[in-house]
Amino acid sequence: MKTIIVSIFIFFGCIFSNLQAQSYKINKQNYDYRMYVPQPGDPNKPIIMGLASYFMPELGQMISGEVGRGLAFLGGTYAAFGIGYGLTATSRNEYGNRNDAQIWTGLGIMIGAVGLYIWSIVDAVKVAKVNNMYFQDLRGNLSLVKVELNPFIDTNNYLGQTNASAGLSLKVTF
Repeated sequence: MKTIIVSIFIFFGCIFSNLQAQSYKINKQNYDYRMYVPQPGDPNKPIIMGLASYFMPELGQMISGEVGRGLAFLGGTYAAFGIGYGLTATSRNEYGNRNDAQIWTGLGIMIGAVGLYIWSIVDAVKVAKVNNMYFQDLRGNLSLVKVELNPFIDTNNYLGQTNASAGLSLKVTF
């Protein structure tokens, strides 16, 4: 059942990723997430992306359009948890004695996995904010282009001859 739910989330993450015109890697060079001001029509809600990454480490990034980034967080988090658990669970040597160094190494790796998990949540919020700022800028630039199409009628009197011309006038302002 978990596999089906995860597959559905990954599928929808891939669908939403196609809405992104630029990647976060490019957008973060132009936008500072601390300057984000929410506007109606923003495609990514930062709180929702953070909650999505809370429930699954990569989900917030994938919904925001960063599938590769999300899969990296997913793989890193689960690999670190798996390695840490494996080291602590198999910490007995061939004589049945506890191997403290292996236990501490495993616990350290698991603490690192928790840190990666928290970083995934924070990163999902940052990705959503930066990508929203890109879309806000894109919407703002589109509203600056003004196109006017007007009918045109003119008469010229040149050396006693009257010439009439008619047509359309196109005016584009940036």
